[in-house]
Amino acid sequence: MKRCKIIGLIIAGIIVTICIAMIVRINILFPQAEDVSFTVDNPANIDGIIVKPVSYQVCTIQEYSKLSSKYANIREDKIDRSRVVLFTISIENTTEEVADYVPSYIFVSEELNAFNGVTPIDSGTRHCTLLPHETKEIKLQAYIGPAQLDDKKLDKLDSSTITLVYSFYPYRKKLVFSR
Repeated sequence: MKRCKIIGLIIAGIIVTICIAMIVRINILFPQAEDVSFTVDNPANIDGIIVKPVSYQVCTIQEYSKLSSKYANIREDKIDRSRVVLFTISIENTTEEVADYVPSYIFVSEELNAFNGVTPIDSGTRHCTLLPHETKEIKLQAYIGPAQLDDKKLDKLDSSTITLVYSFYPYRKKLVFSR
């Protein structure tokens, strides 16, 4: 009986050692992502397209309903606990060729631990074609409801740092919006 316990402890020790070695190996091979922030003064260059974060606005569902009927079917109990964040970004083609751009971002407020996907307000801007040296402004939206952010933190959304993340690894590239 004592011999079985010793063999079991040795096997458990070997398994724990292997697991620790694998975790250390993975962390060495794939270190934590490095943050790279872009602002209006330091815009992102994505394959020859300059992307600038221009502005953002936090709206209630009632305010947003004046612009669009997209969230008209939200349940009454969620209306006061939801917001829509509107973003404006500027894109400029700096190449000599026609460029296609598909805005693909994740809204993130790190201080509040809130995030959600971002979609264009106008469905026609899901895919933008830019002529050489052409500049356009795109309006995007992100819905923030009870599942994305605690009700108590909703009022702090407007004063938090708002970012749109477009790459997570090996560099966490994000557009940082400021007031």
